[in-house]
Amino acid sequence: MSTTYDVIVVGSGPAGACAAWRLAQAGVAVAVLEQAALPRYKTCGGGLVGRAMQALPLDVRHVTEQECHTAQLSFLRAGLSFTTHRPTPIISMTMRDQFDYALLSAAQTAGAVVHQQCAVEKASFDSDVVTLTTNRGSMKAKFVIAADGALSTVARTMGMADGRVLIPALEYEVTVPPDQLDRFQNTARFDFDLLPHGYAWAFPKRQHLSIGVLSMAQRGSDLKSSMARYLDLLGCRSIMQVERHGFVIPIRPRRGPFVDKRILLVGDAAGFADPVTGEGITFAIQSGLLAAQSLIETHLEEQSVRQAYAHALAETILPELRTGRWLAQLLYNWPRTKSWAFAQHGQRLCEAVTDVMAGTRTYRELAFNSRSLLKLLTPNWFRKSAYRPAPSRDGQV
Repeated sequence: MSTTYDVIVVGSGPAGACAAWRLAQAGVAVAVLEQAALPRYKTCGGGLVGRAMQALPLDVRHVTEQECHTAQLSFLRAGLSFTTHRPTPIISMTMRDQFDYALLSAAQTAGAVVHQQCAVEKASFDSDVVTLTTNRGSMKAKFVIAADGALSTVARTMGMADGRVLIPALEYEVTVPPDQLDRFQNTARFDFDLLPHGYAWAFPKRQHLSIGVLSMAQRGSDLKSSMARYLDLLGCRSIMQVERHGFVIPIRPRRGPFVDKRILLVGDAAGFADPVTGEGITFAIQSGLLAAQSLIETHLEEQSVRQAYAHALAETILPELRTGRWLAQLLYNWPRTKSWAFAQHGQRLCEAVTDVMAGTRTYRELAFNSRSLLKLLTPNWFRKSAYRPAPSRDGQV
């Protein structure tokens, strides 16, 4: 096993695999370290929203199990339900073991070296070299891309500033009889008000359902009870098999910097999940590609890499996350406003959210356009008291 590379990517999810692919395409000596045996299961709803598919540099349609051109959004407390349709898939359903492995295989074909069952135990920095201590010995690189998820070992052992907000989520892979599964075909379902400050989802796969609940509150949510109520609401009474998985989602990024001591943070390790939906694949792909491009364009010169990656994030991902946090306040922390807005203009709001997920609009366009939905659909009393996002400092959100 070679132990020295230009770049080592820790983690083989979408962020890490896309970064490795881009680096290998440019002729950079890059290795990917994955602690599990591949392909490996990954806890996730497995819904690739349209904007994520647009961000992908590779065609992965062969690992999609179902394309949903319809989304259903319901607000249970108010008895409201809205349906949106698009000619292209709003969400393409996949299983993450197959999706991630398809991206990693492409990176390997391009020239990336993959070390599986190679768990990083510690990262350290000395004399312009990053050393990774693993269960298979030490490895060295000029730079490391930390794509090792919300509980990043690399970031933790390097003492990188955190500040993220990690929220709890619960996901079940549920096998039901074919007649029950047929009721969910080709529609992505989202249900709000099942639990405070959160929502539930039901995603149809080829032979089962991926059903989940999450809470934007870090504590005090009984997700297991909420899931039991949701399964009953969905009419899943003849469950043949169920696999239960819990996980955390970072809905607020780290304080930064996102590059320190030749470590570049991407995806959940950086805290780049959508604060409105908790969806993390889009910004994982984008940040992985941005990190790789920053290394390529600067020819691995440390100060230039730091500046290039910080600038790229400040121009793309960070402003979108900042605006998303503002919109999440309306959805989760201002129930009076939410009830008024969706009762008055629910279909229009749902169409706007679908546009963002489909990749035809951004949160920034919704919030700051002169004819924005927020100006048109929020009452005067909310505009005077609503949360305003703090100005950015040094690339932070």
